[in-house]
Amino acid sequence: MNLVEKLLQLDKKDVLDNKTGTYKSGNMQKLVGDPTITIQEIDAERLMELQTLPLDKAGNYNFQQGYSANLMTVAEGVINPDLKSKELQEHFGAINASDLAKILFKTEVPEIATEIANLSSPDVVDEEELKN
Repeated sequence: MNLVEKLLQLDKKDVLDNKTGTYKSGNMQKLVGDPTITIQEIDAERLMELQTLPLDKAGNYNFQQGYSANLMTVAEGVINPDLKSKELQEHFGAINASDLAKILFKTEVPEIATEIANLSSPDVVDEEELKN
C-alpha cells in the first residue's frame, strides 16, 4: 500500500483535531494539590510566528522577547486550566491569558512552551524504539 492509500484511510477529523497531552506542573501542585495540566498543539504557522518573535533582523535572540513569546505559547497551548477564562483572569487580577500564565506558572513557562512545541512537532520514532 502506498502513502496516498494510507492517507486516504485516515479519518479527516483525526488529522485536523489538535493533539492534546499533559504536563506535570510544580506550581499547580503547590497551588491546588494536582500537578496535571492539559496542553494542546498549536497551529504550525502560529507556532513558527511565536518562535521567531524574539529574533531581531540580524537573527539575534532577545531573551526578554523570548519569555513573552513563551507566555503567548502557553496562553494558547494550555487548555486546562482555561487561561482564557475571563472569570479566572479577573480572580487573579490578570489582564489577559498571557498574564495569567505568568502568574500561575512563573519560571515553568519556558518548559511548558517547549512541551507544547514538542506536541505540535512530533519526532519520528524508530521501529526499534517502539519494540522496547
